[in-house]
Amino acid sequence: MSADGHIGVYPPLAPASLWRRARHDWFPLDRPGLRLTHLGRGAVWLALEALGLGRGSRLAMPAYHCGSEVEAAHLAGVEIDFYRVDGQLRVDADDLARAAAGADAVYLISHFGFPMAEVPGDARLVIEDAAHGLFSADPAGRPLGSRGDAAVFAPRKSLGVPDGGAALVGRSHALRDVDRRPARGAMLRSAASLTAGWAALSRVPQVRRAAAGRRRHYAALLGDLAELAPEPYRSLPDGVAPLYFPALAADRDRAIVRLLERGVRALEIWPVPHPILDRRRHAELEPLRAGLLALPVHHSLADWHVERVREAARKVLLG
Repeated sequence: MSADGHIGVYPPLAPASLWRRARHDWFPLDRPGLRLTHLGRGAVWLALEALGLGRGSRLAMPAYHCGSEVEAAHLAGVEIDFYRVDGQLRVDADDLARAAAGADAVYLISHFGFPMAEVPGDARLVIEDAAHGLFSADPAGRPLGSRGDAAVFAPRKSLGVPDGGAALVGRSHALRDVDRRPARGAMLRSAASLTAGWAALSRVPQVRRAAAGRRRHYAALLGDLAELAPEPYRSLPDGVAPLYFPALAADRDRAIVRLLERGVRALEIWPVPHPILDRRRHAELEPLRAGLLALPVHHSLADWHVERVREAARKVLLG
């Protein structure tokens, strides 16, 4: 529940985080060299720098994106080639292979905590964006963000803290040492936020319970709302711990207001791409940008919360 009593997409910070010591025995906390940032876009910047990608480099990125990750790459001077994502949020494997063949690195994104596209065979370097997938694994059981040369995370989305991102790179690369500079302002707040958030889920069994809770809540919504989700999200693959439930609304603004009247705080999902994307070339994504919203399924919800979300969404989105 949020401070105003509505059921929100992101979990509240657990009270236990205020006195429990954080342990580092689950991915990505168990990996050396993890770097904290104020936001996820800062993690993207650090990952690009560690991989030697900057002015003169070429990066393949998906046409469906938040925009902040593209801005980080754009500001780093990287040339971006967007590969196709269709109107059901399926990556076009052939277009991804085309883009990868001419790029120095490939950027893959987990949408809503679901598995990323398969890595093209000729990809030189791979950056995995697991901002939505902190608790998720791929079909082989590997944590999202563990198979590439670098990974970025946005733990704030999963842990109930106000801000915080993280970057991780493989052993053959090195992140710039930012830890020696005293943390100030927003970065100091981010470090404290993430420490508290990770303390709330301080052991592997707790992480597994959080993932299981998200799966159970998502499955409860699937029963009535599956037809509203893009096709790849109408089932729940093994290992997926969804960040939220994506649902398509005919009139999203009106739907968000009506859901709020019923105690559910839904969110827009990525309504505006980065301005360097040619939206006419990728026009098939426009209905999703105009209509897709997020419904809560996080691990802090009780069964009655999920039932309220289900009933409100059924009435508002299905009539």
